[in-house]
Amino acid sequence: MPERSEGVSWWPVWAWCGAALLAVVVLGFCAYEITWKAARLRRDVGRLQARAAELAVLRERLAEAQQRVTAAGLR
Repeated sequence: MPERSEGVSWWPVWAWCGAALLAVVVLGFCAYEITWKAARLRRDVGRLQARAAELAVLRERLAEAQQRVTAAGLR
């Protein structure tokens, strides 16, 4: 029967290194995705706020027009 080597088996070490590398890659990708989506959401919020401001102006103009029509109808 062949003799066993009493040295350290490197397979578990390589497996843990591979798992750690995979974890770093996955976490890095997740961080990139979160950063990208957060920037996109900030842009979308900015555009929505601009639209809300435009709608507020239109709402005011509509109220003014309604008052003019009401005032003209009462005369």
